Amino acid sequence: MCLEEKESIHHLLVHCRWVSLLWHLSLSLMGVSWVQPFTVKDVLVAWRRMKKCFAFGVWKMIPLAIWWTAWKERNRRIFEGIDLSFQDFKLYFSRILYSWGHALDGGANLAFLDFVDNIRQGA
Repeated sequence: MCLEEKESIHHLLVHCRWVSLLWHLSLSLMGVSWVQPFTVKDVLVAWRRMKKCFAFGVWKMIPLAIWWTAWKERNRRIFEGIDLSFQDFKLYFSRILYSWGHALDGGANLAFLDFVDNIRQGA
C-alpha cells in the first residue's frame, strides 16, 4: 500500500506508515504509548493485555477498524486506482470507528466530537 516495502500481512496491518499513523492516532486518543509490536498476533496479545485499562467498548474495535480501513484502502488502490490522501485516510478510519461505536451504543445520538471525548476519557 505504501510502496516502501514488500507487502506482507505484518507490514500492511502493523508497520506500513499509513497504518502506523492510525495506531498512533488511536493510542494518542486513549492516552496510551507503546512500542509497536512486530506481528499481527503480537498486536492482539498486547491489545488484550491492555483491555482491563479501558471499559469503553470502542477499545476492542480499534484494531479491527484499523485493519478494515487498511484493507479497504489497499483494495481501493489496487482495484479502483484511487488513493486517499493521508487526511482522508484518517477521516475514513474515524468514520468507521464512530459508526461502529454508534452501533455498539445501540444508536445513541452522540455527536462525533462527543464520541472522541468519550474515547479520551475512557467512558
